[in-house]
Amino acid sequence: MLAPDFRFVMPPRRSLDDRLQARLRELADLGLTRTPPTVAARHGLHYSLNGRPVVSFCSNDYLGLADEALSADMGPPFGAAASRLVCGDLPDHRSAETAFAQLAGYPDAVLFPSGFQLNVGVLPCLLDEGDRVHSDALNHASLIDGLRLSRATITVGPHGSAPTILSDGQGLSWWICESIYSMDGDAVPIASLAQHLAAGHCAYVDESHSFGLFDGGRGLMAHHDIHPTVLVVPLGKAVGCAGAFVAASTTVCSWIRSKSRSFVFSTGIAPPIARRIHSALDFLQTEEADRRRTNLRQNLALLAARLRLPSIPYSPIIPVIIGSNASTLAIAAALANDGFHVQPIRPPTVPDGTARLRITVSAAHTPDDIEGLADSLHRHVSTFTPS
Repeated sequence: MLAPDFRFVMPPRRSLDDRLQARLRELADLGLTRTPPTVAARHGLHYSLNGRPVVSFCSNDYLGLADEALSADMGPPFGAAASRLVCGDLPDHRSAETAFAQLAGYPDAVLFPSGFQLNVGVLPCLLDEGDRVHSDALNHASLIDGLRLSRATITVGPHGSAPTILSDGQGLSWWICESIYSMDGDAVPIASLAQHLAAGHCAYVDESHSFGLFDGGRGLMAHHDIHPTVLVVPLGKAVGCAGAFVAASTTVCSWIRSKSRSFVFSTGIAPPIARRIHSALDFLQTEEADRRRTNLRQNLALLAARLRLPSIPYSPIIPVIIGSNASTLAIAAALANDGFHVQPIRPPTVPDGTARLRITVSAAHTPDDIEGLADSLHRHVSTFTPS
């Protein structure tokens, strides 16, 4: 029996805030804390960053469309009201899908509110148990998460490698990749991908960073006359909008509409955004879009010459490897002080020891913008080591 004056004292309970504050301190010690930059008064690539005027060299707005309305028709309806399978399949959605399918060269397409939502919903609904997947080591997080939700057997191959383990006949063989990689700016091995498809295997290619940058407003795959089994195009880059398309056969798209959980159980994309998407797809096929693509290539050539790179970059993405997290943060801060916003990229977005400045070039940059950035980089970076 307990003594009369005994008091049972509960140990202090650790709160969620306590746990996360400790982990945030660990991130800070490693130079891995992340906070969105404070941007104001944005006009194209020019804005105020933490109160200082800068030119952006970290935007994915490769053709300068993000601030252009392109169409005056932005009136109601403003919301899809529900999942498109319930009451949200409006003419704006269907016309945008038809326009994209025609431009991409596929029988059908499905519009999602975002690329991440698309990849985490489409991959698990297409990949079956028994399927074998070759996933590039540098695939985007949305592709990785979508694969984790699938029942397929997944092999993560070295970056730029082709599949070596194919199906045993019980399932399909898939190559999951990006056409141009978002942190390195390099491309999938085109010849190997073509051979993979010619052998009757499947390919799921994310064209986020290449669609709109090639002749006719299409992407790297169409430029090389390659038609992946499934083509994915998030629209926040050259198209300058929100949302994402998946294009494939009519059968595949019908299955996606019925079984992709992130489509079935999500409210449809806002109709004004669908109208803006359709206008942007039309714009990509104009002479003005051709002029902007030419200007983009000229800007890339100018920056490559000023940085004394060995060749003109394949894509608008130029990574400059620094290595140390702390050094990368310090150089990015120095560039911002000079009036140039280049975002520092650190693990886990990139492998450990490869923290970098990710420079992105746009058709909207002027030669003075390019020259100014190059001068600033030469002041703060001793050598340029593209990945």
